[in-house]
Amino acid sequence: MKEKLENLDETSTTRMGDWYANDIVLNRKQFILCASSASRLAVILDAAPYVTFPNRLPDAVSGILKAIGVQEDKIKEERAQMDEFKLAKTANKSILGSLNEYKFQLEAYAHMNRLNFDDTLQMSLTLSKMISLVIPEGYAKDAALKIFGQEPSKPQPLKAVEPIRPKLYIVK
Repeated sequence: MKEKLENLDETSTTRMGDWYANDIVLNRKQFILCASSASRLAVILDAAPYVTFPNRLPDAVSGILKAIGVQEDKIKEERAQMDEFKLAKTANKSILGSLNEYKFQLEAYAHMNRLNFDDTLQMSLTLSKMISLVIPEGYAKDAALKIFGQEPSKPQPLKAVEPIRPKLYIVK
């Protein structure tokens, strides 16, 4: 982007807090991986064109918030707050660790051919279901819902599965 990054003493006024971003390459395609400082909710955008990234981020955030079930009026409120932005240097190294973990997980999913590289929202949703030890809620999706005053969805109980018992053959 060729932007000079500032050191800022102020933090974001949005519910989701500051957003941190990092470049990643998956299957020879460039993306920007972002994470919210408040919830660790991840958003993935196509990298190009880099210069428009700050203007594209609010729409991507709105998309994932809608996909996880945040109420429409709260999404519009958050989106309006994101219209003004400042690019700054990293102030929280812990979030960089989360971004690195997300990158590792995406690379693993890509290696197993479990990602559609044309659907960045679905890629973002995949990361929203990852366990994070740095947030009390455990999942970024649940942390984001809590930030907006909504109850996290209850996990579906696992169905009991009859264990597979292989037959034992003894051959002499």
